Amino acid sequence: MEFTQYSCPVCGKRFVNGDDVVVCPECGAPHHRECYEENGDCFYRDRHAEGFSFENESANSENTEGENVQTVTCPGCGAENEKTDFYCGNCGYPLDARDRQQNTQQNPNQNQMPFGGNGGFPMFDPLAGLNGEDEIADGVKVSEAAKFIGKNTPYYLFVFNRLKTTGSGKFNLSAFIFSGAFFLYRKMYALGIILTLLMIGLTVGSAYLLVTPPWSNTYREIQEVASSMSIFSSSTADSASLLSGDKMLMAFVLSTLMLAPWAVMTVCGFTANRIYYKHCTKQVKKLKQNTAGSELNKALEENGGVNLAVGIAAFATLMIIRELCSLLPML
Repeated sequence: MEFTQYSCPVCGKRFVNGDDVVVCPECGAPHHRECYEENGDCFYRDRHAEGFSFENESANSENTEGENVQTVTCPGCGAENEKTDFYCGNCGYPLDARDRQQNTQQNPNQNQMPFGGNGGFPMFDPLAGLNGEDEIADGVKVSEAAKFIGKNTPYYLFVFNRLKTTGSGKFNLSAFIFSGAFFLYRKMYALGIILTLLMIGLTVGSAYLLVTPPWSNTYREIQEVASSMSIFSSSTADSASLLSGDKMLMAFVLSTLMLAPWAVMTVCGFTANRIYYKHCTKQVKKLKQNTAGSELNKALEENGGVNLAVGIAAFATLMIIRELCSLLPML
C-alpha cells in the first residue's frame, strides 16, 4: 500500500517511496518505524477508546480541507509552511511544484534531463544534494540562497558549492547567448544595463561606419583583398599592399568593432556564475541585517528570483536594433 499522500503524525514529514512504514493495528495510522519506536506506541493511542479510525479521519480531513487549510507540506523536506508561501522556509523548495515531485516519485524515468545527462547535479533535488543548514558562503545558508535564487536552484547551488569548495565554476551558456539580458533577468540591473548598452553601442557603431563613404569603401577594398589573396597567387603581395597606412588602421578598427560583441558574450559566459554567486551572497547578507524570521523569507523571495519581462525586453530591443542596422547598407 502506498502512503505518499499522508504525513507521519509524529514528525509531520510526508511519506515517500521506500520509507519504512509501520501501521497501527488498531486504527490503521501509518508512522515512520523510527518515529513509532521513539513514540513507544501509536500517535493516536489516546483516541483508540473512542473508536478512532485513521482512514475515516483522513477522508473527513480531505472533504473539509478547502479554505480551512492554512499550511502546506513541503514535498522536499516535509516541513509545514504557510499557505501563502511560494518557497519552503526550511529548504527553499518551490511549493507550487508539489504535483511534479509526486509524479517523478511515481515515475522515476521522468527524472532524465533532455538531450542526455543530468548536468552533474541531482535534477529534482531543490538543494542539489546539499544540506539547507550548511553555508554556501560565509554567513549565507544553502536554504537562504535557494530562496533568493528562486528559479533553477539545483543548477546554481551546485555551481555555487563548486565555486566555494574548488574555486572553479562552469560556463554559463545562457549568459553567453543573452549577455546583458541575462543579468537583467537575474536582477543585476546595473551590470545588465551597462552590458546591454555596450552591445547596442558596438552594433550601432559598426553599422554607422559601414555606411560612411570612407569606411565603407575601405571595407569593400578589404573584402576584395581577402578574396584575391592566395598562397598560390603571384598578386598576393600587390593586393596586400592595399592594406597599408590609414587603411590598415581602418581595417583594424572595423574588425575590432565586429568582433567585440563576440568577445563580450564570451566573457559573460565564463564569468556570469561567479558574478551571480557574489551578487546572491552579498544581497542575502544585506537582507539578513535588516530582517529576520518569516519576514526574511519574504524579503529573499521578493528581492531575489528573476525578472522575465525586463530580460525579454532587453534582448528583444537588441535584436531589433541589430536587424535595423543590418538593413542600413541596403538603404
